[in-house]
Amino acid sequence: MIELVKPDEKAQSNEVLVARQPICAANQKTLGYELLFRSSLENRAIIGDPDMATAQVIVNSFMEIGLDKIVGPSLAFINVTREFILGNNCRSLPSDRVVFEILEDTIPDLELMNALTALSGAGYRFALDDYAFGMQTRPLIPFCDYVKVDLRAVQRANVEDQLRSLLNVKLLAEKVETLEEYDFCKRVGFDYFQGYYFSKPNIIHGTKIPTNKISVFRLLAKLRDPEVSPRDLEGIVAEDISLSYKLLRYINSAYLGLKKKVESVGHAVRMVGTEHIRLLASLIMLTSMDGKPRELVVLSLVRAKMCELLAMRLGLPNHDTYFTVGLFSALDAFLDCSMNDAVDKLPLSDEIKRALIQRAGPLGEVLQTVLSYEHLDADPRMIKLDSSSMRKAYVESVCWGDQLMTTLAA
Repeated sequence: MIELVKPDEKAQSNEVLVARQPICAANQKTLGYELLFRSSLENRAIIGDPDMATAQVIVNSFMEIGLDKIVGPSLAFINVTREFILGNNCRSLPSDRVVFEILEDTIPDLELMNALTALSGAGYRFALDDYAFGMQTRPLIPFCDYVKVDLRAVQRANVEDQLRSLLNVKLLAEKVETLEEYDFCKRVGFDYFQGYYFSKPNIIHGTKIPTNKISVFRLLAKLRDPEVSPRDLEGIVAEDISLSYKLLRYINSAYLGLKKKVESVGHAVRMVGTEHIRLLASLIMLTSMDGKPRELVVLSLVRAKMCELLAMRLGLPNHDTYFTVGLFSALDAFLDCSMNDAVDKLPLSDEIKRALIQRAGPLGEVLQTVLSYEHLDADPRMIKLDSSSMRKAYVESVCWGDQLMTTLAA
């Protein structure tokens, strides 16, 4: 069991937990990420204005972390309160990198409208969050570049007609959870989509999982085996001519800067090492999954790295196994089947299978911690790490995953 500890309140007093959720276009390319925050501040009497205190924590967090680390070249969508806007906090962040989301309960009074006029004139962009086609927040729409509609809060039968009343703004559907909802939103005219649709399986009962997908993950499972030898690794990669070609092309690229041309997988293993080949081959195979969004691959990589980092910081053995559990945590979405069916077809240890299906054992507990942090729907400080360590592990994993994908694309 991972030991549970009570957080050090003093140590947490100026920290903030941050996670992200992608916002994708119809072609599944990433527009940006909504940044999710939860402050560890306690709202006690010594804090005169909780909203402003939290706002300052968020601003300080960006100064420490840096936008590039958490969203790369994409836009950062940030929920802000009326007090955040009136407190002139928006100007602390670069106008070309952020979109501020105005909350649905915001009252559009004259003071706020004047502030939005000034900020819009300075190049800042806004989105109206959770718009339900009511009249209260409609006066804010002229200041917004995006209008976000919560799919769970509207009548789907009326949405298409209601969207026609929104002119000169980009339409963004929130809480898109399934492929069916994603297709519906595209059909009625939404420009962008946010939710967990890309990380959930499209289960069609009575159909078989395509053999090519199973073979990809069988190879992945073998690659992630910590006992695999260089000779075994060479044989695994050689099973797939396309994989061998892509791997050699990448290794011979200018990025690695090798002075000698690499002509075989065996030579590549000797030149750059088993772990590097294992990682590159895994990434190439994941990105070869037809019909799956790039963000699903990124999500798997971030989870894998964060599981590995948490295991290292908790002093747990077999870090590679934690990486594997994180990497396969979206296996059901890749294969469009239940997780039970997915792991049943792969050569995974019982320990890994229990972690993926039941969240059982040390592997499962670390994976569950990563998933909880991803959604910020549970207190990740309850494992034997403080919130600063959790946040750093997440940001490091995001940077690592994004950089890896960018490098491979280049």
